[in-house]
Amino acid sequence: MGRRKLFTREDVLDKAIAIFWKHGFAETSVQDLERATGVRKSGLYAEFKDKEDLFVQSMRRYFDVLMARGHLTKQPLGWTNVESFLKVCYGSWGQKGCFSVNSMREFADLPPKARQIMVASVMKAHQLLIDNLAAARGVCDDNDSLAGLIITFFSGICLEQNFGPDQARITNKIDAFMRLIRGM
Repeated sequence: MGRRKLFTREDVLDKAIAIFWKHGFAETSVQDLERATGVRKSGLYAEFKDKEDLFVQSMRRYFDVLMARGHLTKQPLGWTNVESFLKVCYGSWGQKGCFSVNSMREFADLPPKARQIMVASVMKAHQLLIDNLAAARGVCDDNDSLAGLIITFFSGICLEQNFGPDQARITNKIDAFMRLIRGM
């Protein structure tokens, strides 16, 4: 008879996200993951094939949780959703910025499945931004370009979080950016 699991997969993933977010994929050791999750290596490997699989599943969980929050899908679509999306940069899991944006700095060294998840997520966010812009501005030829600009701003503001600016300063930048793009 096997031992009873004393952890949930979601709890392990949530704790692993915070560690991968802080240290990156390459700099996170299995020992770091053991300490953070409270699960021994054997338990982690019983649940996940290896560190790569744990990272990939963490990335999936991260995007699933973000999508469930509905930053870009709440009805009615429009400017409120765009602003809500930008405010994701405040972070979660006890971290600042965005797990995906922070992970992009080591994109070439990430597991291929993680890269695919990240690319698919950016493409999905891009299309959802276009949908929100169309609801706010009407169908315009430049909604695609503006969605790309929003994603670029979002990435930059997430990276800036690593420098430690306070939330009020970031909020002011988001407010100024929103005024700018609403005027386009």
